[in-house]
Amino acid sequence: MKTTVDWLDAVKARLDLPSDYAAAKVLGVTRGAVSKYRNQQSVFDEKTAIRVAEILGVDPFEVIAAAHAESSRDDRTKAIWVHALEVFSKGLQGFRRLALPANACGALVPQV
Repeated sequence: MKTTVDWLDAVKARLDLPSDYAAAKVLGVTRGAVSKYRNQQSVFDEKTAIRVAEILGVDPFEVIAAAHAESSRDDRTKAIWVHALEVFSKGLQGFRRLALPANACGALVPQV
């Protein structure tokens, strides 16, 4: 499971940002907020998680669920969020395999 720091570093790499200050500007948060992410004192809120997902081209649920798992105060709650991420990831992979484009007659055909 990716942590807030992992997501933050991925955003910086994707946009070739030179500093956490630059990342803060792109994400629309304060430098202090990024410092708290970096020091594992805080995780992304939903708005920031959605922005991260947009930048990285991933589903927002993946970033939001990872943040909830990371910030969970008890093992049971964390396990539920981790499980939700696993189910989501498996479901998304399965959906991609099942997605079938329609041919000119409207019949569904497997993509090869």
